[in-house]
Amino acid sequence: MKHRFPAAVLLAAVLCFALLAACGTEPTLADYKVIEAGTPRSEVLEKFGEPDSFLSGLFGDIYRCEDKLVIVYYDSDAYGSEDAPVLEVLITERQLPAGP
Repeated sequence: MKHRFPAAVLLAAVLCFALLAACGTEPTLADYKVIEAGTPRSEVLEKFGEPDSFLSGLFGDIYRCEDKLVIVYYDSDAYGSEDAPVLEVLITERQLPAGP
């Protein structure tokens, strides 16, 4: 019985460490900057998950990162396809709506 307590403490510590490590996995601007033209949309979705928003009238995804917006444009000839290649990645300042 005296050996179970240290093993349980060790197991709990390992689980806590694993959970904390998983919490720090949000993409950074540096992660978005390495997306290259020609990368399939499926790879972008796998790495960054579902986008925060979509473009209207163009084929692209919008991600929020820090105080920036990351806009990933895809080839419109492959509209809706997860194999659509990236054409361009634009990182821009978030613009807040004008207030009173």
